[in-house]
Amino acid sequence: MIETYDIKRPLWHRRGFWALIATGLAMPIVFLLWWQTRPPADFPIHSPVTIQRGLSAGAIADLLDSQHVVRSGSFLYLLLVWRHDPNSIQAGTYVFEEPLDVGDVAKRLSTPPGASNLLAVTLPEGFTVAEFADIAAESLSEFDVEEFRELSAIDEGHLFPDTYYLPADFTAAELHSLLLATYDEKISELRPAMTSHEFGEDGIIVLASLIEREANSEESMRMVAGILANRLEKGMRLQVDASLEYVLGRPLGTLTADDLDIDTPYNTYLYDGLPPTPIGNPGLQAIKAVLEPTESDYFYYITDSEGVFHYARTFDEHKRNIAKYLK
Repeated sequence: MIETYDIKRPLWHRRGFWALIATGLAMPIVFLLWWQTRPPADFPIHSPVTIQRGLSAGAIADLLDSQHVVRSGSFLYLLLVWRHDPNSIQAGTYVFEEPLDVGDVAKRLSTPPGASNLLAVTLPEGFTVAEFADIAAESLSEFDVEEFRELSAIDEGHLFPDTYYLPADFTAAELHSLLLATYDEKISELRPAMTSHEFGEDGIIVLASLIEREANSEESMRMVAGILANRLEKGMRLQVDASLEYVLGRPLGTLTADDLDIDTPYNTYLYDGLPPTPIGNPGLQAIKAVLEPTESDYFYYITDSEGVFHYARTFDEHKRNIAKYLK
């Protein structure tokens, strides 16, 4: 039987009308959802994307939206909450070899390094170029230690320490570029204060590298930064053991009294002012300590066997601390 239509029936009463309307409405929504999953045209391939420790899932989603890793931070946030545990997001610096859709980005963020195709390479605060090279060589199959040391020789202090998530075939040249780029990214907000400081950016990095090795907490870093500033202001020599450790390549515990007589500009017992270069690569905490030191009238400090700092205003008080806490 052939069905006939009553042309007098209103259009919205006819069979299939609402199905057409629903399809027409659904198509743009489906297309929009699909579009939101696609990687942005300016996806940051081979550029550092850093996720700080302690950021919420919402803050991470907004960050990756602002850095063009995803088209919609809101969409990424929903995926992280719906399909992954936001608490499992791995903090660190990521390098993407190719554009990823939002689902793969969410998976990458919440996948432990050992279960993904990226390797976690942790370069600790205060470590030197040579130490960075040795650490990277343990994980990266195509990494050339000597090439990295040659490329980075003049960049001591300006290679940012962090945990980086890298492909196994990441090269020495790529790591060198990544660490420099990350340094520039991390200090971008601090650079105006650094360049206007009496020590300038280079001097601040040198001081921060000393503090990174001499202190062990935010509080002690700021206190030591203030003490070293006091000594410089009074024209006193810094007398920092860590700079000798750097040039001799030996741990602080192995330094002897004879080492204090070695003639090198890194010997701050013999030479005034700052060492000629940084003695390692400081993190943000040490850099900020130089910019915002704790003001005091102390000129001396020691660290006891428990890592506790003891400060002194005079050399006699300093000697008493040594006798009391360094037995």
